[in-house]
Amino acid sequence: MSCNRVPGICLLAFSVLCFPACIHATPDDCQAAQPSEKPAQHQHGHQMNTPSGASDKCEPRFTYEEGPQGPSHWEGVCNTGHTQAPIDITKTEKMTSPPLAPLEFHYQPADLDMVNDCNKYLIKVRFPGNLWLKEARKPYRLSEIDFHEPGENAVNGKRPPMSLQLVHLSPESTFLIIEVPIVVGKENPAIKILWEHIPDSGKEQVTKDVKINAMDLLPADHGYYSFRGSLTNPICNEGVAWFVLKNPIEMSEAQIAEYKKHYHNTARPLQPANDRPVSETK
Repeated sequence: MSCNRVPGICLLAFSVLCFPACIHATPDDCQAAQPSEKPAQHQHGHQMNTPSGASDKCEPRFTYEEGPQGPSHWEGVCNTGHTQAPIDITKTEKMTSPPLAPLEFHYQPADLDMVNDCNKYLIKVRFPGNLWLKEARKPYRLSEIDFHEPGENAVNGKRPPMSLQLVHLSPESTFLIIEVPIVVGKENPAIKILWEHIPDSGKEQVTKDVKINAMDLLPADHGYYSFRGSLTNPICNEGVAWFVLKNPIEMSEAQIAEYKKHYHNTARPLQPANDRPVSETK
C-alpha cells in the first residue's frame, strides 16, 4: 500500500532508525534500556526494544500540513509546552570540553532492520541490541535512525536539505537525539545500502546478510550545539536532550530525490526558543 502525500490526509516522512515508534509515545510507554554488555531482555526472554511501527494499515493521526490534523492541532504538549523542538539556533554559549562533554560513539555493525512507518511518516532503521553512545560518561542505547526533509533544527534561520536523527534511550528511558545535517554532494555509500532495502509502506524488513554501522552516518568532526527540547511528533514529550552536529554528511541529488519518492516536507515548524540556553562546542 502506498502512502504518498495526499492533501488533508497524509504527508509522509522517512526515517532510518529513528524515532522508534516509542519516540512518538510517552516515556512511560517505552521500555528502559539496560546498561549491559548483552541485549536487554524481557522477563519472557524477548529482546527489549520499542515497537517497530509496522502496521497493516496507513492511518496517520497527524499531518505536517496545516489542517484539522496539522501542527497547530497536534495533541499532547505540542502546543502548550515551553521547551519544544525543533528550534532556530541563533545565540549560543561556546564552551570547551570539559565542562561540555564530548560525545563518545561506540556503535557496532548490526543486521539491517528497516521499517516503513507510514502512520508516522517515517522510514527508520532499528537497532534492537545495545549499541552505545556515552555523553558525560552516561550510556544511552541507540534505538533507531530517522530521516527528515528538510532538516528540522535550523542554524541562523537556515535548515539543511535533509537531516538524520539518531534516537537514543537512557536506562531511565529518557531521550537523547543527535541530529546530523545532510547537504547535497557525493553519493553516500551507507545511504545507498539503506535505500536499496526500503520496505513497502507499513512493513518491516530484516536483512541478516546486510550489516549497517551507524558510525558510517556521522561526520568526522563531532562538534555540536546542545539544548533541551522535545520530540518533534505528537505528543511532543519534553525533557529530550538534543545534540545538533555542526558538520554535515553528504548525499547525492539522486539519493535525496529517491527519499522524496516516499516522504517529503516532514520537518515540524520551528518552535519558540523561549530564551533557552544553547551550548556550542568550541
